[in-house]
Amino acid sequence: MLTEDQIHHFRVFGFLALRQVFDTEEIERLGRLADEIWSGELGHTPSEEEHVSMAPFLELHDSTAELIEDARLYTPMTQLLGKDMIWMGSEGVQGTMTRRPYHHWHADRPGPLELGYLRIKIMMYLDPMRKDAGAFRVIPGSHRSPLHEELTPFQQRHGLEDPAFFGNRGSEVPCHAVETDPGDAVIFNQSLYHAVYGKAGRRRYIALKYATRPTTDAHLASIMQYSPDALKPHERAVQSESPRLRAMINGIDELKRRAETL
Repeated sequence: MLTEDQIHHFRVFGFLALRQVFDTEEIERLGRLADEIWSGELGHTPSEEEHVSMAPFLELHDSTAELIEDARLYTPMTQLLGKDMIWMGSEGVQGTMTRRPYHHWHADRPGPLELGYLRIKIMMYLDPMRKDAGAFRVIPGSHRSPLHEELTPFQQRHGLEDPAFFGNRGSEVPCHAVETDPGDAVIFNQSLYHAVYGKAGRRRYIALKYATRPTTDAHLASIMQYSPDALKPHERAVQSESPRLRAMINGIDELKRRAETL
């Protein structure tokens, strides 16, 4: 359960690091299961240089699906999003999307219209991450106006190979690097500007995504634009007898019908 200070930290700065949520034995088991899923889906064991991104991910195995409703993650999410929150899916990623040692500054959900709809992503790295070797970097407070809008040029440039960010190299932009060890969990608002530099070697993570239950057409339009698959939950979630998981996908069919009429 989050403290009031932690909740305030998340609201003001847009992120929160939870230390050693899972112990060594648990995280090593999760790592083995993740490797099994990647290898099983690919038909071979991926190399360190190979980029693998799967979504959904946790839903593919009974043992990993349990993580979605684990109280150590689920309870903080209800504190931040409300007990009627919805499940937005999971990802399992190994390697680097660009196959280069960076992922430049960007927000997953950019633009002022997105700031009114809270979506949270939890990153669980299965390998140690340090500032100059793949750690998650954030610009604290960039999920809020007016800083979010002032960083729009970052969003426009993040796909370039060697962009300048207000005259700085990406790795030189003032930021906070959230260094982590296996067992830690990083929670962040998906409108927060973030980046990674110095990606190298083995870099594996699992991501879990949750959101406040959409109440407006703008919320539904955002889901359809950025994550339409969230309105088509995996069969394992649909058939689950877990009260928590069923509550998170309850009413999804109706939301999907509404979204498709927009």
